[in-house]
Parts: sequence; C-alpha cells; structure tokens
Amino acid sequence: MIKKFGLWALSAALVLSLVWGVNQYQRAEGLELTAENQYQSSFADLVTHLDGLETSMAKSRAAGTPTQQVLHLSQSWQQSETAVKDLSQLPTDHYGLNYVDQFLNQIAEYTHLTTQQIAKGQALSSDQDQTLKNMHERLIAVNRTVQELNVRLRTESIPWQSKNSQNANGADETTSPAAAIGEEGTTANPDSVSSGLEQLDASLQKYPPYSYEGQTDTHLVAEPLGLPEKTVTEAEAKAAAADFLKTLGYPDAAPEFVGPSNGTFNVYVFKSGSTTVDVAKKGAVITYFRDDREIGEQQYSPEQTAARTRRTLKALGWENFVQTSVSDAGSTIQLDAVAEEQNVRIYPDKIRLIVAKDNGKITSYDATSYWLFHQQRTLLPKISLAQAKTRLRIDVSIEESRLAVISLPGWPEALCYEFRIQRDNEEYLIYINAVNGNEEKIQRIIRTPRGEYLE
Repeated sequence: MIKKFGLWALSAALVLSLVWGVNQYQRAEGLELTAENQYQSSFADLVTHLDGLETSMAKSRAAGTPTQQVLHLSQSWQQSETAVKDLSQLPTDHYGLNYVDQFLNQIAEYTHLTTQQIAKGQALSSDQDQTLKNMHERLIAVNRTVQELNVRLRTESIPWQSKNSQNANGADETTSPAAAIGEEGTTANPDSVSSGLEQLDASLQKYPPYSYEGQTDTHLVAEPLGLPEKTVTEAEAKAAAADFLKTLGYPDAAPEFVGPSNGTFNVYVFKSGSTTVDVAKKGAVITYFRDDREIGEQQYSPEQTAARTRRTLKALGWENFVQTSVSDAGSTIQLDAVAEEQNVRIYPDKIRLIVAKDNGKITSYDATSYWLFHQQRTLLPKISLAQAKTRLRIDVSIEESRLAVISLPGWPEALCYEFRIQRDNEEYLIYINAVNGNEEKIQRIIRTPRGEYLE
C-alpha cells in the first residue's frame, strides 16, 4: 500500500512539474512576444524619426530665409530628441550604442542652439554652417544603415539579437562591432538588428569629434575656472577632507587615501567608513562628497531638514549663498543653493546637496558646478528694471524680480533681469538681458507635492 502511494505521489509530482514547466515556457514565450512587440514599435518609430530628421536638416540647409531656417532647425531638434528616446528602447547584445546616442544628442543640442540664434536675428557663421553640413552628411549614412536594417527585418526576418553569442565555455563567439569594420569602412553582414546597430555605433568612432560650444561638447572647458592656483600635497588634501567631514558631523572621521582621479577635476580621493571625499589638487577644495550609509526612519520634515542644511552650508564657509529649490524625495531632500553677489544671483555657481531626513546630515555634496564656472564677472546692467519690464507682455502679473546671471545654450553667460510672472493661472520665469534687452529664456514653473520644478 505504501509502495503504491509512493508511486502515485511520484507520478503526481512529475505531472505537476510538467504543468509548471509548460506554464513557465508559455510565460517566457509571452514575455518574449511582448518584448518583440515593444522592439518592433520602437524600431519603427526610430526609422520614421531618423528619416524625418534627415529631411528636416536637409531643408534647413536649403532654406533661404530665417523663418524657414527656424522652422526646419526646430523640427530637427525635436525629431533628434525623439529619436534618442526610441533608441533607448532597443536591445543591444554587448557593446551598447554610446556613439549613436551621443551623435543624436549633439544634433539635438546644436540645432536647438542655432534655432535660438537665428530667432534672435543673428545669422549663422560659415563655421556653424559647415558644422551643420558635416552633421547632416554623417546623419545621411546613419539613416541609410537604419533603413537597410529595417528592410532586412521586413524581408529576411532577421532576429533582434544574436542567438548564439557565447560558446559552451562562456567565451564570446561573436565578432565585436569594431572588429567587423574593415580598413575601407566595409562591415560584415549583421546577423541581427542589434548587431547591425552596434556595427553602426562602432563606425561612428572613426569620425573626429565636433568642435562647438555646447553642453555635449566634451572639449568646451579646458579646465575649471574657479579653482585656486595653489597645488596641494596629498597630506594637505587629507587634512582638508578631515576638516570637511568633521564639519558635516563626523567627529571621528579618519580619511584614508584611495588614489588620484584625473578628469575635469584632478582630485585626491579619500574614504572614511561609508563616506567618500574628492579633494581638488588645486586649492584643496572639496568638489564632491557622498555617504553610502543606509538611511533610517524619518525624524525631520523637509522644511526642518532644509533649515539644518542651510546652517551646515554656512559652517562650511558658504556665507553668500541662497537656497533656490528644495524637492522632497521621501527619505531625503535635494537642495540647490547658488552664490549671490551684489544682490545678483549667480546661477552657474551652484551647489547641490542631498540630505537625509533621519538625522538631517548631508549624504551628497556636489560643488563641481561652482568650481567649474566661478569667475570674476561684470555685474553692471545697461538697462533699468523699468526698461526690462517693457519687454514683457502687458497682461502678465509680476510676482518677483531680481538681477541674475544665467547660462545660455552652449554655456555662455548673460546678466539678466529675472521676472517671476503669472499668466492664466500658470507661473513662469522670464529672463530679459540686462545689457541689450533681449528675451533670453522662458521657464515654466511646475508645482508638485514634492516641490517646484522648471521645464
């Protein structure tokens, strides 16, 4: 009897295992089909938007009037941003699509920059026109590759990803995209959509970078503008790190040198417990700090946390700073503060802080923007506040006004009158150039339960 029951139980277990296996297989097939449909949709959108982008850039270069240039460059800007979003939804086997992504972002930024320039009545220089030409020519090749992949997907049903990318020993059997490109620029026929995109990505590596003053141009700032001149030793940097940590509330901190980091900022990196501190080799200033500790139960409200943070900023020596925004992220807040000189807010000279609400201590401190852009500036307006007000619509309500230095596309700066205005129950920040009276920037203020945001 017991033997029969054992056989019955074993049979039942086998049946249940088979049912579970079939269920898991069907679920996996369903997930794969869902992913396939998403890839199909995103790739179809990418094909459409890339083709539209190439057409818009071509029309902008053929346009003979500023109105038509602005129309087609603004379309190029919007289509390139949309193409970047489409690209982010596509699978890649191994190498990612960093160069394609960077290229499309550069087009978005440069067409945005040139759109604003032409809209202000300033013609493009010959160098700018040449940059647009180079971008367009490169885009033609990118678009052609994507269109050919789309044709193969429709006619040959090539898969999204390579089926056998590794052998039994775990070694990679696929040829890297860079290796698949010959000396003359020819490529091996891709066996999947993702490998075709990766070959396209690798092909862009052979081109020289664009040189223009833009936020995605990595050659813009040769070195930070605000760092002190004196170069310090490792021991001096360690002492600065210890003082900083003690001011933040780590009295027993004993920072140990981890190593140097050579990038935009050449820094000494120190660790003490869960904290990391970057100290610039020039001037021993703290450029970045973080604490990777676990955050406990909330003890302070966002307002109480922000008040404690402002006191800590003053203790660190940031006397002439004003809080510009606070956003609530649940267990922490994010607080931005900017320098204020002669009653002028200097928005490029910014410090960003993440602060825990369990003990009110700073868990992240980022002063890179301040040390990158801080410099001596001329803060004398050439038009009056009353004159600047005449550049606003007559049907707006002005709630606040002040002088401010802002960054423009490409990182040039402008001294402006900042107006916080209300119209049709919406709030905006409008910046009127205090030197020439141009309307430089408009930002919409979005109020949420977590704080105010700009778009």
